[in-house]
Amino acid sequence: MWEQIVNMAISNGLFAVMFLGLLIYQLKDSRTREKKYQETILKLGDSLEIVQAVREDVQEIKELLSVHSTKKD
Repeated sequence: MWEQIVNMAISNGLFAVMFLGLLIYQLKDSRTREKKYQETILKLGDSLEIVQAVREDVQEIKELLSVHSTKKD
């Protein structure tokens, strides 16, 4: 398929070949960028899970301290 597209671009002149080269470069660059974005999103998701776990732990500690302080009074 790409061979036919390249042959058609060559037959249409220099600007068609340049456009095709730029298009292919852009597609490859976009694919690389998309992979990086997906990796970043996964890392942020993992970080949010850690933050949620810490939040739950802090909430448990607050509840324990609250119960303990009411027993003293």
